[in-house]
Order: sequence, then structure tokens, then C-alpha cells
Amino acid sequence: MTGQVSDGLIYKSQIFCIAGVDGVGLFEPTQHGFSPQLGTTACWRGYSCTYKIIEETLYLKELIISVGLKEKLAIKHGRAKRDFLGVLPYLRNTPVGHPSAIYDELNHLIEFTGSLLLANNFINSLYVHLGFQPAYKYEEVHELIFDSGYLMQSINRSEEMAEIRQKILPQSKFYDQWHLTWRGKDGS
Repeated sequence: MTGQVSDGLIYKSQIFCIAGVDGVGLFEPTQHGFSPQLGTTACWRGYSCTYKIIEETLYLKELIISVGLKEKLAIKHGRAKRDFLGVLPYLRNTPVGHPSAIYDELNHLIEFTGSLLLANNFINSLYVHLGFQPAYKYEEVHELIFDSGYLMQSINRSEEMAEIRQKILPQSKFYDQWHLTWRGKDGS
């Protein structure tokens, strides 16, 4: 399975990946009449959301969703079947689908209760071509705790993720010391 597109969250003027969720209430397209289609192998669920925090409150900013051919053609020709929260979609190629329907500047309150792990600065050497990348594979990680969409607490978890990496990575150093290097036919 290809590495999957993560949802994002704009926090303190930076875009973070959502690398962990423990709670209820994030946006679910099917609860709003959408039927996401498989767009690419990088997004099996067929959609991606970008959230933002405004005045300590969680909002859905953007929905990118893979739609069927008929719907793509309708959007392309200015005849979208539906708006969402008063916003009409436009098309753009994205990792979610080629092209995807984009609903932007939604500003829809998300009454999420629980915690989110936000991650930034992915460590490329830790990439695994499978599923969503866990939080410990990022240099910067914050845990945000919400109650009904309101940000109650922010905790920097970057040091804890570095400790987790230290516990895991010594096992992979064996590979770095002993892997074979292809030098070509002439040995160079």
C-alpha cells in the first residue's frame, strides 16, 4: 500500500499533518451526503481535510474529495450538482484524485472532542511505503486537546517522539553498517 495523504491542520500559521487522532467529531464526508471515490493509491479513503484553528476554535477549512466522472464533468463545465455550506467546488489535480473536487474556505465549526497529534518536518529516512506515517517520524509534534471544538491545551511532544525514535532506531543501525552497495560491473 502506498503512503497515505494525511489530513492537515493550520496551527500557529504553519500547516501540520494530523499524525494521530484519539477522539470523536472530525469531519466525515458520508455524514454530509458525499460518497468519496477511490482517486489514487495515495488516498484510499477518497478525501482529505484541512482544518484550522481560529481564536482557539477548530474549523474545517478545505475538503478535497475524489468524485465520479459525471460529477467531475459537471464541475468542469460550471454545473456542479451541489454546493457544500454555500461553497461550489472547483477541480484541481491533487494526490487525492486527478482531478479532485475542492471545497475551499468553508469555515465550518468542527465539534471535535479528544486529542490530535500534529506533526511537522518529516524525517525522510524513516519513510515506509505503507499507510499513514506515525508521529514519531516527525521532528516537531504537538498534542492538541479539544472539548467540543474548543482548544483546551497544547503540549509539545517533540522530545517524547525523539525518545521513541532513539528506542526504535538502534535496531535499524545494523542495516546501515552491513547493507551491500552496488558498485557496478567495473567496481566503481
